[in-house]
Amino acid sequence: MGKTTLAQLVFNDERVDKHFQLKMWVCVSEDFDVLRLIKAIIESGTGRSCEALEMDPLQKCLRDMVKGKRFLLVLDDVWNEDQEQWDKLKYVLACGSYGASIVVTTRLKRVASFMGTVPMHQLSCLSEDDCWSLFKQRAFGNQTEERPNLVMIGKEIVKKCKGVPLAAKPLGGLMCFKNEENEWLSVMHSALWNLPEDNGSILPALRLSYLHLPVEQRRCFAYCAIFPKDYAIEKEKLIHLWVANGLISSKRGLEIEDIGGEIFNELCWRSFFQDVGG
Repeated sequence: MGKTTLAQLVFNDERVDKHFQLKMWVCVSEDFDVLRLIKAIIESGTGRSCEALEMDPLQKCLRDMVKGKRFLLVLDDVWNEDQEQWDKLKYVLACGSYGASIVVTTRLKRVASFMGTVPMHQLSCLSEDDCWSLFKQRAFGNQTEERPNLVMIGKEIVKKCKGVPLAAKPLGGLMCFKNEENEWLSVMHSALWNLPEDNGSILPALRLSYLHLPVEQRRCFAYCAIFPKDYAIEKEKLIHLWVANGLISSKRGLEIEDIGGEIFNELCWRSFFQDVGG
């Protein structure tokens, strides 16, 4: 519920820059491996690719990097509940100076409980009013005249978002392109809202947003499944991959790379991509 966004705000704050001598950010996700994680931390801290493949040299490199330093390490989207594995990682990081901090974002209370030495901060859902404001901003933009019938339907759609920003933003972006009442009703009454969910499932709102994408955008986004979860890629590189794989059609006399840029920007605006900065 905005955990990563909150962590990014803290990580990028100027006061945090001044306080810590070293900052590192690593996306963890379900694929937990101590060796991979140590390597990713080193690469984040140095800004260079780490060539070491064995645990001993990796541990030494990490210790040397953080030894005596007040560092900030963000471990984002942690799923692993094996405390023994996490204890191994914390042991290597223990040589940092007083004030070194590790911030962990997770959906799982158990992970937060054994990772933390301070009480966990549990984010609440958005209020219905805040969720509506987020949806409305995307769906209606700068329109000066509201359409009462669409507002009424929109508020019912927002209730289905259950206060989750990740649901409200892309849905608002979807409805921005729909002007007819029957189109709004179709989204509100979609059978996708009734599909069972679990922690690993895609939100029904994201399913709806994806299925309503124009074919070319849907094709380009589906291509991104070749990348691991939380993979960061440069805009231009991704566009070149789309073009090389024949996913974009030339039209309107525009350069095909410009069309790819439009598709990328549209997917960002619809919240299918997230800007990680840096």
